[in-house]
Amino acid sequence: MKNNKGLSGIVTTLIIILLVLVAVGVIWGVVNNLLDRSTGTISTTTKCLDIDVRATKVIESETNPGVYNVTLTRKPTGGDEEFGAMMVMFNDATNTEAVEFGETLGPLDVKTREFDTTLSDVTTVTNGTKIQITPFFRDDSGQRMLCTTSTEFEFA
Repeated sequence: MKNNKGLSGIVTTLIIILLVLVAVGVIWGVVNNLLDRSTGTISTTTKCLDIDVRATKVIESETNPGVYNVTLTRKPTGGDEEFGAMMVMFNDATNTEAVEFGETLGPLDVKTREFDTTLSDVTTVTNGTKIQITPFFRDDSGQRMLCTTSTEFEFA
């Protein structure tokens, strides 16, 4: 009779090694997928980290209620490049209207733009009391990526 005990030990060792390799492959696939997703989030957060854009003056037209002149100022922080654009959200006692500022702001830029909320399909904001400024940029696919930081400006 042959002694097969030595052969079964080798087969068992090979099976264990193969199972470990398969497990490492599966775990690496899951971890790699999580890392790829986190890279996009980190990139977005990094771009928005030091961007500081504030409204410095908001005036509603006396002759045309719902038409506002908004002046935005960007602080020198947040890199040297011009930053995508800004979402301007107008608020009055009952309505809210979000509009793109439509112009890029470089460090220390000051720009003024007129907004006519009466042209909106959704709501008209008259006698506004507050605006909120949220910087954003567009990713590679053209999707708008809003920054998590925003500033508010109250006016009379």
